[in-house]
Amino acid sequence: MSSRLLLNRDYSRFWLSQVLTSVASKSMTMVFPLLATISFAATPFEVGVVAAAQYLPVLVVTLFVGIWLDRRPRRPTLLFTDVAGGVALMVVPVLSGLDEFHIGVLYAVAFSFGSLVAIAEVCAQAYLPSLVEDRDMVAAVGRLEAVSTLVVVAAPGLGGLLMNWLGGSGAVLLGALFYLVAALVLASVKRRELPVAPPPPGKRVLPEIMAGARFLLSVPLLRRLIGQAALFNFFEQAMLTLYTVYAASVVGITPAWLGLTVALGAIGSVVGAVVAEQAERRLGLRRGVVAGMAIASVAPVLIPLATDPTPYTVIIWSISFVLYGFGLTVYNVISTSTRQRLTPDSLRGRVAATTRLVAYGPLSAGTLLGGALGSLVGVRTGLWITVALLAAALLQFAGGMRRTELPGKRTEPQLVG
Repeated sequence: MSSRLLLNRDYSRFWLSQVLTSVASKSMTMVFPLLATISFAATPFEVGVVAAAQYLPVLVVTLFVGIWLDRRPRRPTLLFTDVAGGVALMVVPVLSGLDEFHIGVLYAVAFSFGSLVAIAEVCAQAYLPSLVEDRDMVAAVGRLEAVSTLVVVAAPGLGGLLMNWLGGSGAVLLGALFYLVAALVLASVKRRELPVAPPPPGKRVLPEIMAGARFLLSVPLLRRLIGQAALFNFFEQAMLTLYTVYAASVVGITPAWLGLTVALGAIGSVVGAVVAEQAERRLGLRRGVVAGMAIASVAPVLIPLATDPTPYTVIIWSISFVLYGFGLTVYNVISTSTRQRLTPDSLRGRVAATTRLVAYGPLSAGTLLGGALGSLVGVRTGLWITVALLAAALLQFAGGMRRTELPGKRTEPQLVG
């Protein structure tokens, strides 16, 4: 982190609050499905529904949140999502203590919590420019992106470990406390946002919302990168949903070992974050993103190879997630920095919202696909199918990148208002 960012206490507090909420929210992506599997003996499809409920709100709120945040201060909204997220998670241990917790409640908590996470992730990107100078923006975004990628890989595994140590209610309670502490940290930020100018009279909302999508579609490279992200996330979520059921119910390893295998992917993420810039410099943008995506897409082939609850299984699965974390981080860092370089300042909020919608929108469908495959053809066969689909998407992406023109510089698009 640059010396200026280290001296920027407001940015440091914002950064810490984001780390706390990211760890809590991404841990729940493992905790909620495990709760369904262990506490309610849920079917693979029911586990898929629980996982999908966390991601479905991305399809509902993301684009509207982007334009809504462009018209009002962002910090109050971010504070609200932190407090409300903590309260939503508190429902699980409270109702468990009252013996009123059932899978329907888990569906509702997962959906409401996922809605708050979807709002907060867009809000955080829109709020960041209020805390740092333009000259520090790239470094500030880079530090957040590195933590985000690391947490996405490691936190679900942490959720499995917490389930083993604290039980389901204890793991969710700890996540709620993380959210409430994050709200206190964010409330200590002293720098105030500049007043937000109201939109001109007669300004149409839909064309403003769609401006981010039009820009992404107008740049072939960004279109290719976001398209691959959507495909990868779709098939990856199907695979991860099946992995949870396969590891816990079919192979029979404990939640702690399951969580450890996923959490060790953080090692790969750390290495990937360190070498991503050098990889782009040495391999070039095309080969850099293809190489990262290739490693992330091929690594899951190791998962269905192991069938017994032995140390060998834990080792081979851990290797798979280390490779997966490394490749995914290299791809994310290069693709995100490319999007930041090419996106005009006037569109960054809406482009961020559109990117999240396109990339994360398929997550809920992917979890349902995984649950359906597990119920129809069996969990292990379903895993092999998702591995094959990841490989097919990789081949399509590699071929498409060879034909994609690399833009030379950023240009301001024509906006329709």
